[in-house]
Amino acid sequence: MQRILNAIQVLSLVRPIALVLGLLAIAATPTALATPDDAIAQATQHFLMSQAASLGDDVGVELTSDTARLPECRSPQPFLPRDGVPQGRVMVGVHCSNDERVRYVQARVSASVRFLVASTAIKRGERLSADMLDWERADVSRRPRNALDDPNQAIGKVVTQRLVEGMALRGDRLRQPYLVHRGESVTLIAGGEGFSVTREGEALNNGGKGDSVRARMPDGKVLRGQVDSRGRLAVSY
Repeated sequence: MQRILNAIQVLSLVRPIALVLGLLAIAATPTALATPDDAIAQATQHFLMSQAASLGDDVGVELTSDTARLPECRSPQPFLPRDGVPQGRVMVGVHCSNDERVRYVQARVSASVRFLVASTAIKRGERLSADMLDWERADVSRRPRNALDDPNQAIGKVVTQRLVEGMALRGDRLRQPYLVHRGESVTLIAGGEGFSVTREGEALNNGGKGDSVRARMPDGKVLRGQVDSRGRLAVSY
């Protein structure tokens, strides 16, 4: 009986110790590879930081490859296999002076950026004002495509798709307000070297400042011009 009691006491001590050791092992397990203190790692880190500087605030680079396992590399020269600003998960190639083999390093590039969102629900066709805009901040990898980051790119423009509160303002969902309307009369100014002619025509499509609009003349001829700030069509010859 005493032997059984002694065995139970030993097990009661062993299990908590094993549990503690297991938890310590889990806590000590890194979520990503630490940056080794070697030439490839340092060169890659500096290269990505410089390449990603334009992304936004708080740019961070984390190497996820074990560069210590790569062959020796003298005078490492990192490069990007694909053009563009690195963001998110990226692959970096490294040229070395001691041989022609290319080393490849995986990394994760993060940056905090801010972009414009709707501060309230906005109906299609509404013209944006400053009080309709708000800011949101997120990692660059989660920034919506074509999201605007300058209020001047949005204020005064017309929404082409209904927006709910918090939705990102995208350049491809906004347009200039129409200054020329299809079916209405429009003034065409044709200019060239040494002459200038003004005529009236019928607009065949809508257009805002800078847009190209077609117009039918009284004789049936169709001309194309660019909408100016006064809603006229400038035709060049």
